[in-house]
Amino acid sequence: MRILLLALTIPAFAAPLPLGKIPPGHVLLVIQPHHDDHTTDYGMGGLIAKFTDAGYESWYVRASNDEKDGASGYPLNDMINLRESEAATRILGMKGVYSLNWRNDYMDPIPLIELRAQLILLIRKHRPDVVLGHDPWGHYDRNPDHRKVARAVAEAVWMAGLENVHPEHFALGLKPYRVPYLFLKARVDYGRGHHANVAMELTKSQVERKQKAYVTHLNVYAHPSMARAIRRQLRAENLTVPELEGKTDEEAAVLIEEWYMDWISRKRGAENGVRYAEVYWYRDEFDYLPGLKDYISTNAVK
Repeated sequence: MRILLLALTIPAFAAPLPLGKIPPGHVLLVIQPHHDDHTTDYGMGGLIAKFTDAGYESWYVRASNDEKDGASGYPLNDMINLRESEAATRILGMKGVYSLNWRNDYMDPIPLIELRAQLILLIRKHRPDVVLGHDPWGHYDRNPDHRKVARAVAEAVWMAGLENVHPEHFALGLKPYRVPYLFLKARVDYGRGHHANVAMELTKSQVERKQKAYVTHLNVYAHPSMARAIRRQLRAENLTVPELEGKTDEEAAVLIEEWYMDWISRKRGAENGVRYAEVYWYRDEFDYLPGLKDYISTNAVK
């Protein structure tokens, strides 16, 4: 339950963010460090479902092999986590998963240029209208894989459009391509948080798919031991949660994790004047030319 009742009573003091819209386009490329980063307490799953609802063809890239996520040992963790990520992303409506298989939590020493080259190739292959990833400017993310992949994404999105970068791709029929829209996310539960500039409103159906995608990762989430620990604490305080009565520990653990996804989506929604939301740092195709963007917003006509 993750202190659900307490968290729901915490007031939101920040001013609401502007509500964003799905930009025009057809292809979404989600580039993340790990198998489960498509859906976490800090977002993404609901927005991915929103993109697929809008007709976007969506692809998922996991950069690491996730060998350390789970209790089954390195080789089995890798295979189980990949299988679960494929199932979870299908729930969100995505087409498939690319696994780059860099070693989990050992990404600091790998050459950034090699990871970046892989991402540039995928960007040129799929020519996404939108890239969704981690924010390389998020403050003090302690996860080394998050930091490494976030920086590679930011560089690849820019460099994929340059003709002099990896011209060997041209032999494959891949041309330079500039990504027009970018949504970035970062953890908010440690460090100095994330400076979002847009809230993306979600529907109940999108949140429900986010919940289901999250609990598909049974190798790392919804452990029965978690439900048992919560039940012990409830008994110690002479409390009950009626929805958990009559359920096995496995069923209770899944339900608790689904509540968590519902809670964080409602919390972000309440902070921004809607029922459900996720928040992002968003950049559109003119943000790197602020003078031109201001001129267009003032003078362009339909």
